[in-house]
Amino acid sequence: MGEDVTIADARLAFLHQYWRGKKQGRSMPSPVDIDPAELPAVIQPNVMVLDVVGAADGPRFRYRRVGGVFWRAGGTDLAGRFVAEVLPVKAGYRDYVVGIYREMAETKRPMYTENVFILQHGQVDPMSTKRVSLPLSYDGTRVDGVLAAHVFDYGGAGGDDGFILVTAIKEDVRAFLD
Repeated sequence: MGEDVTIADARLAFLHQYWRGKKQGRSMPSPVDIDPAELPAVIQPNVMVLDVVGAADGPRFRYRRVGGVFWRAGGTDLAGRFVAEVLPVKAGYRDYVVGIYREMAETKRPMYTENVFILQHGQVDPMSTKRVSLPLSYDGTRVDGVLAAHVFDYGGAGGDDGFILVTAIKEDVRAFLD
């Protein structure tokens, strides 16, 4: 995992810089330091805040605040629900995303990832996602929350409905951020 990664979306880069500014000399900002209303309107639909809930089999991630990009297809705000209960199992997507959050929580380090979705029927213009996952901590030791943003490119797959064509996920970038 290289440290010299360039965040390939200005909105995600802005959120990472916002998170860094909220650290104030600590290893991670506190969840109370984060105010999505401080963010530019252009990124707010892509931002989510998650609570980290301890469990015997590892941390679980519950949506506290969810931007409209994440729930527009289903028409329901996901706040209060667990990521593993909401994300589709198809092509390993749920395990992939939960795995990113778990790695970020275990390492206590911000992460940047990019993946493409391989589509059925030889679709040549795949969907892709870029995301930042940024840890939050009340005590500076345990990760209690996640500030995250995802940016989707649906390619030629036809928007939110294109996910039904997904057959696999290919990760292009997984890197820790400073």
